[in-house]
Amino acid sequence: MEIYKNIIDELFEGAYIVDENRKILFWNKQAERITGYTQDEVMGHYCYDNILRHVDDFGCQLCDNGCPLFETLQSQKMNSAKVYLHHREGHRVPVQIKSFFFIDPSTQEKRAIEIFTDSLDERIINQEYKQLRKAVTIDNLTGLFNRQFIDYQLDLCITENRTFETTFGILFIDIDHFKAINDTYGHQVGDKVLKIISKTLRANVRMEDYVGRWGGEEFIIILRNNHRLDLLNIAEKLRKLVENTKIAEENQFIQVTISIGGSNYKDNLSKEKLIEIVDKNMYEAKKIGRNKTIIT
Repeated sequence: MEIYKNIIDELFEGAYIVDENRKILFWNKQAERITGYTQDEVMGHYCYDNILRHVDDFGCQLCDNGCPLFETLQSQKMNSAKVYLHHREGHRVPVQIKSFFFIDPSTQEKRAIEIFTDSLDERIINQEYKQLRKAVTIDNLTGLFNRQFIDYQLDLCITENRTFETTFGILFIDIDHFKAINDTYGHQVGDKVLKIISKTLRANVRMEDYVGRWGGEEFIIILRNNHRLDLLNIAEKLRKLVENTKIAEENQFIQVTISIGGSNYKDNLSKEKLIEIVDKNMYEAKKIGRNKTIIT
C-alpha cells in the first residue's frame, strides 16, 4: 500500500482510498486542497461520516443512497459522476469523480479509490494549458506558428510519408527588400508589414496546412497532400495577393513583394536537405528579379 500512497500523493487530482466498509485509509494532498479537510481530520473516519456529503444535481444525499464509491466496491467496476462535495468551510464544490476497485496486494483485502477534480480547477488547468501551448508554439509578433513547431511538423510529415506514403510540399517565402523597409520607415513599420503579410498567408491556405515564421522576414508553409502543380498554383496565388497589397503609412502606400521557393517532398530526403532545396529555390527567385516563384 505504501508505494500506492507515494504515487497517489503526487497526483494533480484529489484522491482517497477506502476499505470495503468505506473507512478512509489514505487522503492525498490535493484532496486536502479541494475539500479543506486535512489528513488528520479524515483518516480513520468513514466517507459517509458527514465529511464530504456528496449530493447530486437534484440535492439527493449520495452517501445514503447512490454512492458511486459504494457501488464500485459492490460491483468491482469503475464509476464516474458529477457531484457536489461539502467543503470544510461550508460551501459546495462541483467535482468530477471516478472510483476504481482494487485488491491490496499486501493484504488481499478489497479497496476502492476515488479520484476527483474540482470543475473550477479543471477550467483553470485548461486555460493554463492553452496559454502554455500558445507560448511554446506561436510566434509572438505574427501569431503564426514558430520555428520550433514548424520544425516538429516537418518531422511528422516525413514520418507519415515513409509510413503511409502521404505527400506534402513546403514553400519557403522571403519578403523582398525588407531591410530597406526597416531602414526607411523604422522597425515599427517593419513589424506592421510582417503582421499584414502573415495574415495574408494564413488566410489563404487550407486549415490543415501550417504557416510558420521561420525567422526574421522568412516564412515556411507546409502543404499536405499536394502535388507539384498544386504547390505552384498556391505559391503563385500567395505571391500575387501580397503583390497587390498596399500598406498605408503616413499618407503613402508601401508596396511589398515576396520571393518563393518550393518543393514537394521526395523519398528519403532528410528534413535538412528539403529545407536546403526550397531555400536555394527562393534565392534563385530573388536572383531573377524578386517577386518570383520557383518550384522544383
